[in-house]
Amino acid sequence: MVADQPWRRPLVILMTAVVGLVCLLVGFGLGQNREFVDRVTRNANAAELEQAQARIDELQSSLIDARLAADVQREASQALRRDLTKMRERGQRLDEEVTFYKSLMAPGSLVKGLQVTELELRNTDDNRMFNFELLLTQVALRRTYISGNVRLDIIGRFAEGKYPDEFVKSADSAAAEQGDPQNTEVVLSLTEVSEVESYPLKFKFRYFQDLAGDIELPEHFLPARVLVTAQQQGKEALQESFPWPQW
Repeated sequence: MVADQPWRRPLVILMTAVVGLVCLLVGFGLGQNREFVDRVTRNANAAELEQAQARIDELQSSLIDARLAADVQREASQALRRDLTKMRERGQRLDEEVTFYKSLMAPGSLVKGLQVTELELRNTDDNRMFNFELLLTQVALRRTYISGNVRLDIIGRFAEGKYPDEFVKSADSAAAEQGDPQNTEVVLSLTEVSEVESYPLKFKFRYFQDLAGDIELPEHFLPARVLVTAQQQGKEALQESFPWPQW
């Protein structure tokens, strides 16, 4: 028979409380440690994220600089090409002018008399409006003033199905008589496509003269060439045909 020991019950309760307290303290310590680890990890991740964002910003800035440099280089290359093209065109014009002035000053080997030297046609923002500049020269050993008049005729066709009745004016009478306007070559006088104060155009010069003006083509008209007829007083008419430029 076991003797009654009244002190054991309080002792068990005390030990249980101590063990519980120890477990509580250990759990609290572990919790604090995990929170500390999590805080350190978060801080490290935030630092890495900040570094990564700074690197991204740096790369984006470098990319923008590279694109800007490429755009500047491309613009410089295009400007250089434009300048070279202008220089070549200017050189060509200078060569033509030198040849022209040589012909004026040393005409011995050239055909004498009035010459239709050049017809320049320039387009504008309006696809039906054009500028023309006609150059007349005189080739002679002894130059005196010459005068006369000039006619310009624009020759072409109207687009298929766009032939207006008011322009039944043909350089090909056979096609016109056959009633085939699509194959009819139409001749437009300068008075039909330009506002001129007087016509034919007058000239009077000793060495050379420029005649300039505007041409407004009818709608759907397809020009092929320009026929220039220069009539010097007391001489036979001189005709020159110039192809219409293809821009």
